[in-house]
Amino acid sequence: MRYVKTPRQLKGWDIYSHGGVRRVYRNLWEVDSQSDQNYYHVSETPRGWVCICEDYTNYKMDCKHIFAAKFFKTMEGTDVRVPREIERKPVEEPQYELFCPSCGCEDVIKRGKRKTGYGENQVYGCKDCGKRFTPDHGFSRMKHSPEIITLVLDLYFKGMSFRKITDHLKQFHKVDVDHTTPMRWVKKYIKVIAKYVEKNKAEVGGIWHSDEMTIFIREKEKKGNYDWVWNVMDADTRFLLACEVSSKRHLPDAKKPLQVAKDAANQRPDIFVTDGLLAYEKAVKSVFYDNRAPIPNPHIRMKDFETKPNNNIVERLNGTFRERTKVMRGIDSPEGAAEFAKAFQVYYNYIRPHSGIGGLCPAQAAGLPIGLEGNRWKRMIELAVQGRATSFDSISRMSL
Repeated sequence: MRYVKTPRQLKGWDIYSHGGVRRVYRNLWEVDSQSDQNYYHVSETPRGWVCICEDYTNYKMDCKHIFAAKFFKTMEGTDVRVPREIERKPVEEPQYELFCPSCGCEDVIKRGKRKTGYGENQVYGCKDCGKRFTPDHGFSRMKHSPEIITLVLDLYFKGMSFRKITDHLKQFHKVDVDHTTPMRWVKKYIKVIAKYVEKNKAEVGGIWHSDEMTIFIREKEKKGNYDWVWNVMDADTRFLLACEVSSKRHLPDAKKPLQVAKDAANQRPDIFVTDGLLAYEKAVKSVFYDNRAPIPNPHIRMKDFETKPNNNIVERLNGTFRERTKVMRGIDSPEGAAEFAKAFQVYYNYIRPHSGIGGLCPAQAAGLPIGLEGNRWKRMIELAVQGRATSFDSISRMSL
């Protein structure tokens, strides 16, 4: 089993990769059902492979259970990594040290509190240089509270325009701001978070899906004034590994998101599912081909939406993307489209809960060491600022 070309083979690999095959005797296997808690017996006879499932009984052709058993037989005794089932549970929050922003000293004490328009902040004093400071949680020198700012971020990515957001703030929170103010908040904090999450390596499964969609660019004056957004998603964790923008759909354009996804996961996929776009054929082989892998060329092309398993898992992602872009009525420039794609990737992976993984965020399902309980926007901003401060601290220590 060196190649995967059909939906039945894809299902078989999915069963095998999640530990759903067990050998009973030399030529008899138990293969788990994907629809319930039962299992099917698969046997290898002199006349061929046999399964007791309804699919094989009706059509007398290799079913997904037979393909799963074949994968098990081929891989047994090899040292090839088999994708594991990722444990989907909330992860613990990391702890950060408190230190003086002026000299980097960790010997600090509490020195009163500072009253602000939206509460009290703890003030600390450095026992080395004597400076007093308030830890920056990402909202230093901001006129409005972190709750109002993070509310704006959340409403924006859930599809509200900036003018509707300002109207909402005025009606329900007695906050009167110009519509350009929420726009500045979104741009500021998305850059902070996006830079922080670039270093994270997700623990993803072995089946990835990819698809492309159009995004309207108002700057272009010619016909066809749109660019292409390429999305690459892991099927197990729903983690969005790449969200890249290009003006065309040629081979170099198709290779870029694949390479970004490979770098983000630090691995190649076992199976890579796409639609029928021809550019994928050479791009997948160029980026993912590995003659030492159990499936050297992992590409499988889905010709329609009805045949299951299909590429609808990433098509649903495209619908979530359009929830935001349809309100915007286009983006000003290709550069703005690229920035928005990165911002959407952060929202989808770290903020938006997904029903397909038990209401967790994809980042939680992918095993990233980030606590995302309560106000997820606020927590991500705090982590980004604390991570940046920790980097500054390490640099200052090296210079001493």
